[in-house]
Amino acid sequence: MVYDKIWFKLVKKIFPILQAVLTIAFIFIACIVYGLSLTPAIILFDNRDFFMLFDSYIFNTITFGILISLCFFTFGISLLLIVSFTLRLLPIKPKEGIYKLGSFQSVKWGVCGAFLRLANLTFLDFITPSFINIIYFKIIGAKIGKNVQLNTININDPWLLEVGDGSVIGGGSSINCHTVEGGKLILEKVKIGKKCTIGAQSLIWPGCHIGDRSILATKSVLKKRSIIGEKEIWKGNPAVNVRVRSKK
Repeated sequence: MVYDKIWFKLVKKIFPILQAVLTIAFIFIACIVYGLSLTPAIILFDNRDFFMLFDSYIFNTITFGILISLCFFTFGISLLLIVSFTLRLLPIKPKEGIYKLGSFQSVKWGVCGAFLRLANLTFLDFITPSFINIIYFKIIGAKIGKNVQLNTININDPWLLEVGDGSVIGGGSSINCHTVEGGKLILEKVKIGKKCTIGAQSLIWPGCHIGDRSILATKSVLKKRSIIGEKEIWKGNPAVNVRVRSKK
């Protein structure tokens, strides 16, 4: 607590300089991450002659195109692994809580968000939904059950997310385990039960709990700390309970 107070006072005084320094530092880190991710693809491309098996311009052109595509996906998978294991192994993921902006915990949260963007905005969309994006979020720390369909890349603070078996997260939906209010960062878990359906382009805010077999309709907004019971259907902005599903 005392450490946080000292840190906050220091950051408040030098924030403009600190922001610039951190930005430059993260660009350097991003170059290292992308460079490491590109290494397997470059090795594969440097051995392209191995794939040119026939003395045919058309065949070799097709093979070359496939090889370039393979290099792209090799880079992408490598990037996901590096980003996810970095966030998994380094002690930089802040826990649930309320923190002042500029505090040490909020800086850690910002670093985690920047790392996630390296993968999310570069490659993750290409393999969503699939077992690969499920593995990616699990490595980071999300608790995801069996047979889950995760058709979105818009998951902020995935280490605070729990999704039960058989649930479907619709395309373009967003799950935020954080919000910023009154100069404070609020981090709270989002729990989605078993066999739930989260409609496309819906929005879930931190602290929400969704019971088993419930539905959040398309383009609905579930406000912070909302509780949905089992087998309920919610819709609207803000979402409200419209009816309870059959008990069968």
